[in-house]
Amino acid sequence: MRRLLLLPFLLPALAQGALAPLAEHPLKRQAEALWLAARKALEAQEGPLALQVQGQYGRFGYACTPERLCSSLPGTAGSLSLSLVLTPFPFGDVEDGVERARIGLRRAELAYRKTLTALQLQAVLAYGNYRQALLGLQVAEKALELAQKSLEAARRRQANPKELREAELSLEEAQNRQDEARRNLELSRRAAQGLVDLEAPLPGIPPPRGTLPLGVEEARLAVAEARIGVRAAARALLPTLQGSLLLYPSDNDTLALSLSSRTLQPTLSYVRQDPARPPSVVPNAGSYRTKEELRLSLTLTLSPGLLASLEAAQAQERAAEEALRAAEDQARVQEESLKGAVNAAEAALALAEKRREAARKALEEGRKRLELGLESPLGLLQQELALLQAELALLQAEYAFKRSVLELYQFYGEILPEVNP
Repeated sequence: MRRLLLLPFLLPALAQGALAPLAEHPLKRQAEALWLAARKALEAQEGPLALQVQGQYGRFGYACTPERLCSSLPGTAGSLSLSLVLTPFPFGDVEDGVERARIGLRRAELAYRKTLTALQLQAVLAYGNYRQALLGLQVAEKALELAQKSLEAARRRQANPKELREAELSLEEAQNRQDEARRNLELSRRAAQGLVDLEAPLPGIPPPRGTLPLGVEEARLAVAEARIGVRAAARALLPTLQGSLLLYPSDNDTLALSLSSRTLQPTLSYVRQDPARPPSVVPNAGSYRTKEELRLSLTLTLSPGLLASLEAAQAQERAAEEALRAAEDQARVQEESLKGAVNAAEAALALAEKRREAARKALEEGRKRLELGLESPLGLLQQELALLQAELALLQAEYAFKRSVLELYQFYGEILPEVNP
């Protein structure tokens, strides 16, 4: 890539118009929507609080002995509870959910970059195919003109029948190539629809910055996700401590504060119930009402399945780490291969420039010889055709070079500013 900095001088002036249609491409819109969905999913996980409202209603029917007892029993019951779950900081299961959402957002971003780098490559190649088809039509028209002049010259000098047949066949072939060139031009125009504006100049393509390859980034995300699985499986083996403090300001109202060691999310609750709680009766002693209550519970689950889940998560983590190492090794090889392709395309482009220049000089010399009577008009037509063919070869080499550079963009997941302003 020693001459890669010369690339802007080989391209048209910088303009955003040619690649503007990509902004409305369905694949780009799809990737944007998925990215937005992942961002909203992360916002949902990172929410600092959640309010929960619950209402209950019940109606009772009784069979009492004696029957007059039924009149003193409530016919309906209802309750309303409000719970506020706070997340002062992510911890435990909540932290895992947030980390998974962040990984999902990062994956959506990588998918967006992958989509746009593929589209920008496709758009530039479509633009190049159209320009090559345009020049190819000019080459075909010049070849047809040469074939017509050759046939006329053969008839004027009364060439033998074999030469005349060959000249006629050459003319027919040239007409077929012209028809094919016109079809190719129309097909290339249709293929470029929705990708690139063929009337606007193509923007310059600077050298890629050479960031971390997309494949390596995806492998790192897989490792991070596997490590979350290991933490979750290990946490399932630990005991869970649940604590609650309940206050009863009246027989109808309850205030509660609860906390679990799995999430460290404090939950504030208020419950209003009707009918009121009756007092607790102690036989032959009286009654009492509870004003406050502290509850602590410890839960420990022992199961071979939990140990197996931990071992499975650890195995997945090792597999993801090995996949990351393989991705890094593959990325190094692929990077060298892509840079080598850029250098080869650059050398081919330089050679095509020299051939075009040689064809141009040959045409100038042919015109001078024609003025001196040392060159025939037919020979000059052949040199004009050779120059057009050299220009077509140069154009093909130019877009082969652009393709190799944009394949590096695809490898790194870098997007042109004109594609993603």
